[in-house]
Amino acid sequence: MENLKYKATITTVLLTIFALLSCNDYLEENMISDVSSDSYYTTKEGLEDAMNAAYSYLKVQYFGQEPGMSMTVYGTDLHSNGSDGNKKLGQYNFDPSLGELWEVWSTMYQGINQCNAIIERTDKNGEINEEFKIGLKAEARFLRAMYYFILVRQFGDVHLTLSETIGVETEANKTSRNELYQTAIIPDLEYGIANLPDKQVDYGRATKGAAQFLLSKVYLTYGWLKNDKEIFKKSIGLAEEIIRDENYSLLSDYADLWKIDNQKNSEVIWSIQNSTDPLTRGNGNRSHLFFLMGYDKLPGMKRSIEYGRPYIRYSPTPYALSLWNREFDSRYYKSYQHVWFANNSANVLPAQKVGDTAIFLPGVNIGQKYYIPGENGSRVEKTLTQNYVDVHHNQTHVIYTPEERNGEAGTGYTERVYASLGKFIDPTRESTNLKEGTRDFFVMRLAEAYLIAAEAYTKIDDKVNAAKMLNVVRKRAAWPGFESQMEITESEVGLDLILEERGRELLGEMQRWYDLSRMGVLLDRVKLYSNATNSPNYAKDNIAEKHTLRPIPQNQIDRTFNVYEQNQGW
Repeated sequence: MENLKYKATITTVLLTIFALLSCNDYLEENMISDVSSDSYYTTKEGLEDAMNAAYSYLKVQYFGQEPGMSMTVYGTDLHSNGSDGNKKLGQYNFDPSLGELWEVWSTMYQGINQCNAIIERTDKNGEINEEFKIGLKAEARFLRAMYYFILVRQFGDVHLTLSETIGVETEANKTSRNELYQTAIIPDLEYGIANLPDKQVDYGRATKGAAQFLLSKVYLTYGWLKNDKEIFKKSIGLAEEIIRDENYSLLSDYADLWKIDNQKNSEVIWSIQNSTDPLTRGNGNRSHLFFLMGYDKLPGMKRSIEYGRPYIRYSPTPYALSLWNREFDSRYYKSYQHVWFANNSANVLPAQKVGDTAIFLPGVNIGQKYYIPGENGSRVEKTLTQNYVDVHHNQTHVIYTPEERNGEAGTGYTERVYASLGKFIDPTRESTNLKEGTRDFFVMRLAEAYLIAAEAYTKIDDKVNAAKMLNVVRKRAAWPGFESQMEITESEVGLDLILEERGRELLGEMQRWYDLSRMGVLLDRVKLYSNATNSPNYAKDNIAEKHTLRPIPQNQIDRTFNVYEQNQGW
C-alpha cells in the first residue's frame, strides 16, 4: 500500500484536476459514471479516500504551518517575535478579525465535518465488512477528537456538531468546554482505544497508542479545568500504558530525533506525514522557516538549502536561553545551530574565504564556557575567548553573543540575529527558497508521555513518582557521564520545574501556549519573561485576562444568524 502522506494529497490533486477539466467548454460533457459524494462516499474505495482527506486538514493551517505555530509558539515565555512577519499574535495586539484565527478555526471545522461524514456514511453500505467499518470510524473519531481538542484549548466554548453538515447552515451553538470533553472528545478517544490497531499498514494512520497518548493529554488538560485528582489519575494510567508499550522506546541520543533520515524512529507515537514528491506535497512542513535568524544578510553568507530559508519569525527570549544547565544538559547544543560557514565570496570579510567560519553564535558571552558534541554525542568543552574586532580589520568571522559588550558593534542579539533553533532544518528541499518542507511533524513522542505523567503525579501530590518520570527524560538529555548530575529529587519537583522541563524538551514543538494556558500561568509568565532581545516588550504591556482564550473569529459571528456570543473581554 502507498504511504499515507501521498494519499490525501493525490486525492486532492485529482479532484482539482477533474474540477479544472470540467471548466473547459470544448470537453464532451457526457456522464460516464455517478461519482457524487452520496454514491462514492458509501463505497469502500470512496470511504478510504474520504479518510485520507480527513487527515489532510491537520496540515493545511496547523501542524508545521504559520497560523497554527503562531498560535502556539510565540507570545509565551519562550519565544517572542523576530523582525519579520505579522507580529500581532505574539505581541497580543489583535482583534477577532485576525486572519490566523479564522484560518485555524475554519480548517478545524472542515476536518470535523469530514470526520462526521465518514462516521455517518460508513454504515450506509451493508456490503462492507463490519471490521473495516469499525476501524474506519475509529480513525475518524480519533481525528475528530484531535480537531475539537485544538479548538477547545484555543477558543474555549465552541460549536459542537457530531453530524455531517450538508449545504449552508446559518445557526451555531456554543457548547461548554465541559460538555465538549464529556460528549465528544473523551468518548471518541475511548472508541479509538477500543478499536484501533497497535500498528497500521500505512505509517502515519492513527493507532491505539496514539489514541491512548491523546486521551492522556486530554485528561491532563481536563483535570486542570475541573481540579479533579481522579481525572489526573486517568491521565497517569494512560501515559504509563504508553510508557510500557513495547512499540515505543526513547532514543539514546536527543540529537538523533532530528536527523532527517531518522524520522520513523521508536520514540515517535504519531506524526504528520509530508510527501517527498513536490507535486503532491501541498503546503508541506514549513516549521523549518520560522525559527531561523537572518544569517543570509551577514558577512560571508547567502541563503542556502543547507542553512535554510530564514523567515525570522520566532526569537527565543533570554529566559528560554537560560533554561539549560549546559554543563550537564546536552539539549541546548543539540537544538540550536551555532556555526555558519562562509558561502558567499561576494560578501566576505577582508581575511575571509568561502569555507571559513563566517558566523559564530555560541549562546554565551566572552569568557564563558560552551560545549560542542563530539564523537558518539560526547561533550567537548571550550571557552569563548576571542572578542569581536571591527570588521575593517583582518577578521575571518563575527562572534554574536547574547549580550552587547561595551557597545561593540556586531555583538548582542537583536530581532534579526539570535540563537536559531535547528531542530526543523530541512536539507531535502529541492531549491533554496522552497517553503514546502518534507519533514514529518512529530505530534506525539514518548518523552512527552513521561512529562505528562510527571505533571499529573505532581497534581495528585505524588512527587516521588513525578521525579522518577522526569529523571528518565533528564538522564537521556545528559552529556555522557553526567547522568547523575541531571537527576532530581522529589523535594525539587514542582510545577515550575515541570514547565522548565517541558520547555527544554519540547522547544518549538507547538506546545508552550497550551502549557501556560492549561496551568493558568499565561499572564504571569508572559509579563515576567516574554521580552525579546533588544526590542520593546509589547507582549508584556498588552496581555490581559481576555487573552487566556482566543476570541471567536469575527467571520464566524458575522455569518451566524442566531446570536453567537463573543468570548469574554472581546
